[in-house]
Amino acid sequence: MKVQRPGAIAATCAISRKELRVLFLSPLAWVFLASFLFLSGVFFYLGIVMSGEASLRSMLANLAVTLLFCLPMVTMRTLALERRSGTLELLLTAPVPLESLIVGKWLAVMALCLVLLALTAPFPVVLAQFGDPDPGVLLTSYLGLLACCGAFSAAGLFASSLTQDQMVAGVGAVLLLLPSWLASVARDLVPVAARQPLDHLSFVEHLRSFARGVIDTGDVAWFGGVTFLFLFLTWRSLESRRWR
Repeated sequence: MKVQRPGAIAATCAISRKELRVLFLSPLAWVFLASFLFLSGVFFYLGIVMSGEASLRSMLANLAVTLLFCLPMVTMRTLALERRSGTLELLLTAPVPLESLIVGKWLAVMALCLVLLALTAPFPVVLAQFGDPDPGVLLTSYLGLLACCGAFSAAGLFASSLTQDQMVAGVGAVLLLLPSWLASVARDLVPVAARQPLDHLSFVEHLRSFARGVIDTGDVAWFGGVTFLFLFLTWRSLESRRWR
């Protein structure tokens, strides 16, 4: 009897729904939401006090760095737990496209990130009450954070595909992303001629146009390229495991 493969889109949606249910039943997701909201509130307050500006510009880089350390708490279990429990082998041998498995899990994490960003909606409301923020700048700031979520989630998914230990996957995701943050720190310590390569590597530098209210195609391409690269590496990792 021939097993019929489900459509790629239907399979992706089914995996994404299942992963979302698991995420919201996991205490790690709630710890992630609480940790990020607490830290973002601190950065929001400090940004307003120190800059006196009705904008998210001063806190955008800090929020992105917070995501770098908090988001691996969510992604570390996506594939590592499946591998540890033995269900990953079932998924890899099921009549489901491998791309649907990867994209479905990535979309589930992105949906959680959308919920997280929606919970920060009081920030623009507060800014509108006590200042005159530019709606365009607020919108592009959130788009920049969403771009970070996409790239960081893909990196976390790749790290989770390499091991069955969740903590190793979480630390691995941070270590994968850490050089991009350190590049922005190191740029002020190196000669001017050496800053351009560091600027290309740093996600903080690629966020600056979003913070100014500008959607630069080069920065969009950078985040899109990093996301695609890590999703492709995840596919290669799982594909190699399928044939072992």
